[in-house]
Amino acid sequence: MKYTTLLFDLDDTLMDFGKAEENAIEKLLRKYSIPATHENKQLYVQTNKAKWAALEKGEITRKELFSTRFSDFFALVGVEADGIKANEDYISFLAEGRFVIDGAEDICRELKKNYKMYIITNGAKKAQQGRLKDLPLMESFDGVFVSEEIGFDKPKKEYFDYVFAHITETDKSKCLVIGDSLNSDIAGAVNYGIDCCWINKGEDKNSDATYCIKNLEELHELLKE
Repeated sequence: MKYTTLLFDLDDTLMDFGKAEENAIEKLLRKYSIPATHENKQLYVQTNKAKWAALEKGEITRKELFSTRFSDFFALVGVEADGIKANEDYISFLAEGRFVIDGAEDICRELKKNYKMYIITNGAKKAQQGRLKDLPLMESFDGVFVSEEIGFDKPKKEYFDYVFAHITETDKSKCLVIGDSLNSDIAGAVNYGIDCCWINKGEDKNSDATYCIKNLEELHELLKE
């Protein structure tokens, strides 16, 4: 086999982050007496995505992201509330969002027969640990690397330095990163010199990924090549 080790992104690769996010934001809006309209939910999603994009570019810190995303959102909807406390509430709600993408558990169980497998994820430690706790999916993985615990986020070199210091395979050419984000998963892998597989769910974009697939099901055939 060309690869011995598979490094999987978590959100929107193995687990449905959109569903978890919507569940969490609905609970938060109700708690802060904000109408849970489609417009308000989308306003938060757009605010949050902009913050994460800035973090990945090194324009803000993780602390700044967590301390400002809700204060900015509250300002947009005309609500006076503590943005830091709201962030804590949101992460607690997000930790309840344990939605595995259809088929992911079976695919990972089959791949585990031939590969060492790890999860590499950006996100809050409390949220990611809560979502993964006791999931049958986790039986297929040898470890989880959460950016908040490491102190660096994908796509930074330091994040991947940490990962490679804690996995059994030290030869980059034997590893494959699998993820849906061009900015964190694919850019991080390319810059670090690791082969990568982009799960493109319909984006009309070019990428520097080694491989491109539409869904996890296609990973089986790709790895047989």
